[in-house]
Amino acid sequence: MKGRRIIVPNINLKKFYRICAFRNISFKSVDLNEITFKKYLTFKNQLFGGYIKAESYSIFVEKLRKSILLKLISKEELTQLVNKPLNPTSIHVLFKKSNKQISNSSVKALLSLLMKVYLLDHVKIIKFLSFDEEERQDRSLIYYYLSRRRDFISVKRLKDKFWDHPRKHRINDYLLGLWLENKIDIGGLDVPRKTCNDFGFTDIPPDQVDKFKSVETYRVRETGELKARVLLSDNNKLYPLNKGD
Repeated sequence: MKGRRIIVPNINLKKFYRICAFRNISFKSVDLNEITFKKYLTFKNQLFGGYIKAESYSIFVEKLRKSILLKLISKEELTQLVNKPLNPTSIHVLFKKSNKQISNSSVKALLSLLMKVYLLDHVKIIKFLSFDEEERQDRSLIYYYLSRRRDFISVKRLKDKFWDHPRKHRINDYLLGLWLENKIDIGGLDVPRKTCNDFGFTDIPPDQVDKFKSVETYRVRETGELKARVLLSDNNKLYPLNKGD
């Protein structure tokens, strides 16, 4: 019985992003010939089933990574490559175990794609995201979006933009982290950066921030100790301090 055939074209990620996330794209508008454009469309449908919502390139790459692991090669399969040479033979043997078929040209294109989306690097380290790496990537994604804007945006509108993000509930933490790194300014946040740098955002002695409005006090359940934490409102305005190109 023949296995499922995996076909992967050589992909220019920037062009593939436009084809996947923009409507009414033609082969001329992305500077591809018609045959290559059709291969991109077929690959898009294979991975996503059609048009996807991705407000920025970084969001697209994150969605692409997840789809690759779901539709092309799993985390378990990538793990098996750690101690094997990265060549067509290794991939063929690996895919045969999963009843999948792939040509040599598609293997090379797949390896290239895995490196481009940072699931694999050139010295063959499998890059599964740890919690810290996920947080770093999320913050980079949000900062990328903010730095491309020409004006401020409210916290609420930013959350609306990332409504389908799997860690949307941590956006306030990411924004405060970017603010502490002096990458963004948050209008209405009156707590000094130095105070947060010294004590964090949720474990501040109340006497250090009693004159500021953007904090609230709470009592630690286990000890009864009174603490203060920084509050980020949906109405706070976000301004990037180091605009991208």
